[in-house]
Amino acid sequence: MRLQDLHQYGVLDRPVPIAVRTDAGVRDLLEGAIVDLAGGDCFYRESRFPLTECHGLHSLSLVRGLSGHRMGIISKDVELSYADLSRAVFLDTETTGLGMGAGTYVFLIGAGFLDGDDFCVRQYFLSGPGHEASLLTALTAFLSVFPAIVTFNGKAFDWPLLESRFLRYRRRPPLDDPPHLDLIHPARRLWKRRLESCALSSLEREILAVRRTGEDVPGFEIPYRYFLYQRSGDGTALAGVFYHNLLDILSLAALAVHVDLVLSDPFAGLLTSAVDFVSMGRVAERAEQPDVAAACFEEALRLGLDADARVECLTRLGGVQKRQRSWDAALQTWEQIVDEGGEAALHALVEMAKYYEHVERDYGPALDAVRHALAIAGLQGSLDVEDGLAELEHRLGRLLMRSTRTRGASRRHV
Repeated sequence: MRLQDLHQYGVLDRPVPIAVRTDAGVRDLLEGAIVDLAGGDCFYRESRFPLTECHGLHSLSLVRGLSGHRMGIISKDVELSYADLSRAVFLDTETTGLGMGAGTYVFLIGAGFLDGDDFCVRQYFLSGPGHEASLLTALTAFLSVFPAIVTFNGKAFDWPLLESRFLRYRRRPPLDDPPHLDLIHPARRLWKRRLESCALSSLEREILAVRRTGEDVPGFEIPYRYFLYQRSGDGTALAGVFYHNLLDILSLAALAVHVDLVLSDPFAGLLTSAVDFVSMGRVAERAEQPDVAAACFEEALRLGLDADARVECLTRLGGVQKRQRSWDAALQTWEQIVDEGGEAALHALVEMAKYYEHVERDYGPALDAVRHALAIAGLQGSLDVEDGLAELEHRLGRLLMRSTRTRGASRRHV
């Protein structure tokens, strides 16, 4: 199955309705395969997409280059740094509800993976509760070959729910605590400042340029459609559910590629918003990449931020420059923060006092900075615990003492 052939998968402009019969079950309605098992069988549908095809902005071939190291950094998961994500399976489930109890069934499991020159998506379907053991058997044989999994909110929902279904039948899950890239966390770290929602559907529209057609169904309808199928045996309503799940898998792959490309080069054109550069700068800070972090914060300031975001960005930039010992740049940044005023100005003045006292050993400017900070504190009437009034007064006393000793020593040498 190729993307350019699938109007109903949202790739072309004019969707073609899926042909259905009102008396059709899923196996009659959708082309697929049947796994024959000792205790029954399991139906799955397989769709293949050449790696030359694009989903949204990106070619599926880029899945081959996913970096576990970069994903481990943004996910704060050291284990991912050693994972071969090009061999990972991209998982998404459709369920009968959002709970984690025994009554919640996983009735459709979508799994995307690289297979030669194709990106393949298999969709395993549970035709009824009595066939769950067969479904789990088929999944065990299929999933056990993958070294890692990629999901969206799967650490909190999809994977624990799948594990619970295996445990209900006293079976070991096919993967034992595998490296798990949950893309909801990188997405939030990169885009939560700008987007009202970091749901996958929102990321598709706002970040990935993925368009779904009218063949899609809203997520909240999916359990109802499955229950309707259970009552009637008519699989017509499930065609849109299979489509929805397929698009989720393709979007998972595209999102992983997009995040990886942003991390590899934030200035390649995928980031355009000032607040996104602030977010990327914070990621680079945590990754101990001060040059990248400083460049991102500087780009955010160049693009323009509102007052609060600007002060935060300047404060972080000053911190990076201090750690790099780029003192001239740090002083300029701290002076900009002082010009902005507010609580952040106190911190900037304290940093300036520390620099003049400990680096330059020039106590005059250090005293000026502390006195300025005390004046601001008096006007504002409040300080936080870290740089409170007592700390400022103690610093002032120490600087006065050192300044006096320095002047005395200078007079003795005259």
